[in-house]
Amino acid sequence: MKSIAGIIILLCLVCSAGCTTTSPVTGPASSGPSLPTSVDSLSQKTPLPMSGHATVTTRNGSFEAWIDSFELGQVEADGNQELTIYIAVRNKGTQALRMTWFCKLTDANGKTYGGIGISHGGSGARSGWIPPNVYEAARDYVNVRSDRDVEALAKGGTLDVYFMENPSDDVPISTVPDYHIRWTVDSGAIR
Repeated sequence: MKSIAGIIILLCLVCSAGCTTTSPVTGPASSGPSLPTSVDSLSQKTPLPMSGHATVTTRNGSFEAWIDSFELGQVEADGNQELTIYIAVRNKGTQALRMTWFCKLTDANGKTYGGIGISHGGSGARSGWIPPNVYEAARDYVNVRSDRDVEALAKGGTLDVYFMENPSDDVPISTVPDYHIRWTVDSGAIR
């Protein structure tokens, strides 16, 4: 009986090893303290804090991602404003990495802005080739249509970022995400 229980415990430990990794935070940081965190591909359920860094295991290595900044643009003649979202990605693997990502922002009232095939005019943010142990912050943006929307976003919300690896110019960018990270956006971060 003890040997069966021991085997079950050993199998649980083996199965859980390698599912997620934890990385100490190094390099540039967003405002506030950075928390070492981890996510597991598309299965993240609880949003990370806005200052959280996430490490994601890829097919060829791993990358670390964090929210770099938000910038609210000027009101245009049609009443729209661009909300720029910079996401930083550090390549933690041994080969160059190129990514595309789409941001979806959900305000405190549940209204969404952007998403796959929508943010950045439908093309999403695109990194260049990121060498190992180098980071790059790429620009994505969503359109905010009214002062009421800006007020709701100023109260905080959730930012979902959907990442797609882009290994070759010959392969079209997929609209099916390879990786997903979710952050809580603090009240007052967007204004």
